[in-house]
Amino acid sequence: MEKPERLLYIYTRFLNGKTLNKEALAEALNVNLRTIQRDISDLNHFIYEDAEWQGIEGSIIYDKSIEQHRLKINKYRFESNRLLNLVFRMKTFTPIIHEDTYNLIRGLNANINMAEKMLSNKLLNQFKLNKVKVESQLIFKIQIAIENNEFISLVINNQQQIKVIPIYTRYYDRHHWFTYYYHGEITCVNLANVRDVTALNDQYHFDIINKIEPVTLYFSTSIWNEIHKQFIIAHTQNVENGVIAKIIISQQECLQLAYKYASEITILNPQLYVDAFKSKIKHLFNKYH
Repeated sequence: MEKPERLLYIYTRFLNGKTLNKEALAEALNVNLRTIQRDISDLNHFIYEDAEWQGIEGSIIYDKSIEQHRLKINKYRFESNRLLNLVFRMKTFTPIIHEDTYNLIRGLNANINMAEKMLSNKLLNQFKLNKVKVESQLIFKIQIAIENNEFISLVINNQQQIKVIPIYTRYYDRHHWFTYYYHGEITCVNLANVRDVTALNDQYHFDIINKIEPVTLYFSTSIWNEIHKQFIIAHTQNVENGVIAKIIISQQECLQLAYKYASEITILNPQLYVDAFKSKIKHLFNKYH
């Protein structure tokens, strides 16, 4: 590899937040260590002279803690941090993102300044990438069917194909879940267990959703503001320090929510769900002597 291509190769990887080992780099580029050291020196000189780096104080350094070289920025200068806010928020929800999402944000990075680009790429590299497109394709099909009020043909593992009404998709407990209405019951399934989803040329009336028996829960004000947009809300009543809401939700999700936010969410009705939650808590309590 000629020097211009080699410098671009190294520079691009540093910009993307990667750390580089000189020995491995020399082997990969088929040059000696002295050549790699000169390349790093040339890049540091370029960074020092380049107007894009003025005021940022960037340099390629050797980090003894990891025994590799990395690009260090001493002063972050932000003009617009909307993209960074998005990445920060994503990190609070999930440690895993799909490769398509990763590449999309990387593409958006082209329109931001050097400091933002460096920090954004550094944060992106902390995610675990999911390269399997099956779940994202299923979610897309489900969301389109929901928007069009269309029935869905659903196949779970090796079970028989069923015709369902799609309600919503959610991400929790490190998995994507699909909630649907089938034979008078709200059910949710891990999308990892779904083998096929097909939108049918058969529309349902939204009145069907309105006739589903909702679950009544108490939410503290803070948690209500955080999660209410994830569900279909049938009715709300403001009460002291919170909200009593009737929502469309499966029993599994209801118990999961009540357990995860035990001090902020209380199941009020149906009694079947209340008893199921009590049984779950009692089972956990009995493990301790």
